[in-house]
Amino acid sequence: MSERSAFKPVDRETAGTLSAAEAIQYHYDNETRFFSLFLDKTLSYSAARFHVPNKAEPALDNLEDAQWAKIRFHLDALQLKPGARILDVGCGWGAILAAAVTEYEGRGAVGLTLSKDQRDYIESRDLKGVEVRLADVYEAELDGPYDGIVSVGAFEHFARPAMDKAQKIEAYTKFFEICHANLMPNALVSLQTIVWDTPTFEEAKKWIPETVFPQSDIPFIDEVVTASHPLFRLEYLENRREDYILTLDQWVKNLKAKKDEIVAEWDEEKYTFFEHYLRNSKLAFARRKNALSRFVLRRR
Repeated sequence: MSERSAFKPVDRETAGTLSAAEAIQYHYDNETRFFSLFLDKTLSYSAARFHVPNKAEPALDNLEDAQWAKIRFHLDALQLKPGARILDVGCGWGAILAAAVTEYEGRGAVGLTLSKDQRDYIESRDLKGVEVRLADVYEAELDGPYDGIVSVGAFEHFARPAMDKAQKIEAYTKFFEICHANLMPNALVSLQTIVWDTPTFEEAKKWIPETVFPQSDIPFIDEVVTASHPLFRLEYLENRREDYILTLDQWVKNLKAKKDEIVAEWDEEKYTFFEHYLRNSKLAFARRKNALSRFVLRRR
């Protein structure tokens, strides 16, 4: 093993004491190089888009191509014109930000993340027009109005495990209020999130993966719709668990292929934690505990 600090999984009791920033940093600040060993070249740490609507068979079979299809889906959903400026809430390693100012001829793209590793990586790319801020969307000083807002894989972190349904909807409503206040009239939000599928609300509380993503809960589709409805019109919704099954399948294969390198550079415990987490996540989608939803919402 290298001289790097050994990875120590958090237990459930400790998970409940972390702040929002600490919870995000616990999972995502595991070094960009580590994630690069099992993600594709875009460093997209969210479900790719292998399928198109109303087709059972995937349209794509390559992870990177499917991630680009996901990136373009969200940016196309915003109906951007050249010179547009967007906000990406939970911007990851910046793939959508980069595409917005290059492929989509954007004037600027602002990304929010609570991961220092992600911020440092994006800044190292020195992308013209891209700005990344280490800030929570609920506390960030935003300089809208923007021409569109994207949020992929962040919504799962907006609610806390201890919240009841009304409290979750209240938290989500505050997010949509922030989006509404920082969008141009008639502009769009493109949102991607894991959702609960078959479990009841009470059952879902038993299955929250607090030791993987501390202080986070997953929404139900009706919670997203209820919270957004007063300020946004739902224009499009797709619900495709298979996209995450295929994505996770590729991540697990990539991780296993790099096992020796990971163990040598970090430790066995880190490899085992992530291998179990990714494999169990795939099972959750396969068994319909979870699904993957994409919402396109227009500002009222």
